[in-house]
Amino acid sequence: MKARHLFIFIGLLFSCQNEKSKEAESLQLVSSGTFLTFDLDDSTANISTGLQYFKGDEEYLFNANWETNSLQSYSLKDGKMVKNLVFDREGPNGVGDVFGFYVQSMDSIFLFNPPFTSRINLVNSEGKILQRIDYQIPEGGGSAFVHNAFMISPPVVTGNLLAVNHRFPANIREMTSEELSTNTFGYQIDLSSGETTYFNHFFPVDYLKSGIKSIDFSRAQGKDKVVYSLHGDHQLYYSSAFDLPLRSIAASSSYLDENLSSIQPGGSPEEFQRYAFASSRYGSILYDSYRNVYYRFAFPTLTDITSEEIRELRNAPGPFAVMVFDKDLNLITERFFDGGSYWPDNSFVGEKGLYLSINHPDNPQNKEDQMSFELLELK
Repeated sequence: MKARHLFIFIGLLFSCQNEKSKEAESLQLVSSGTFLTFDLDDSTANISTGLQYFKGDEEYLFNANWETNSLQSYSLKDGKMVKNLVFDREGPNGVGDVFGFYVQSMDSIFLFNPPFTSRINLVNSEGKILQRIDYQIPEGGGSAFVHNAFMISPPVVTGNLLAVNHRFPANIREMTSEELSTNTFGYQIDLSSGETTYFNHFFPVDYLKSGIKSIDFSRAQGKDKVVYSLHGDHQLYYSSAFDLPLRSIAASSSYLDENLSSIQPGGSPEEFQRYAFASSRYGSILYDSYRNVYYRFAFPTLTDITSEEIRELRNAPGPFAVMVFDKDLNLITERFFDGGSYWPDNSFVGEKGLYLSINHPDNPQNKEDQMSFELLELK
């Protein structure tokens, strides 16, 4: 009798697992037809140099304006600007050039300068400087690299430690794959002392095996793992902590070439442009804490395209795909988007789902005085 109950229990268990598997497989990334629109002033472009969604007492979208050296916040409730913090570049209240930012709370906002600097400014919601953090760039490393609209990699605050990516000084045309594999993706900064500690996360040993590749990458912090997406690698790399080694998992897009492109030394400028803008590659990976999933952007190879058309891709991105992975990095679904409708680097995750900018210059809904996003839902 007990054995019979055991078999029934096991059968029910597998049945539940199969139902969950079928449910995950049936999920799709669906255009909702719902839009968020923010009214812009004359000094703000509708293509952002940096975005971050933040939920406090209300939902906000923060936007970096490099031209005015400012950080703006908009209300998702009514699409209006709430605050426009304009920062001095020099002087007693100067913060330098605002290149990237991270909103930890409404009164704890980190401002990051362009590469080759080693200071972070912590400000409050009124723009008042709370702390100047001078940190030690580790030997062989580069300064903190925080960009909110390219290979997005939000800093991670753990206690008194701030985890950031870096761009180490190197000539990638002369670097071997073995040399690259001795470099880490970033480090943690002690916010009190400015001391730094490298991640135990290194570039793959075979990344440059086929030739020169971009070493740009994106990082996402999930509930129980940190995940990396590299420009020229199908795999995802992950670890449960910054001081533990990385593991890898197959994560190929069905829209990308099986063998990702590389460039041989001595390649022409045109070949580099074709590689950077028109060849199969991966972009940002974003974590959705509301659904516990990851979104990975993938860009397919564009064939029969002229040099002039390749240059135009800088200002008018082509087609792309968005892959959705579950908490264990299993692929749930993947959706392809034709070029001409969305600006993929201007995307963010909110409580309701993934938002993609519709401010592509070829999109008839694009308006210069508005920043607009369409909601994509996973259902």
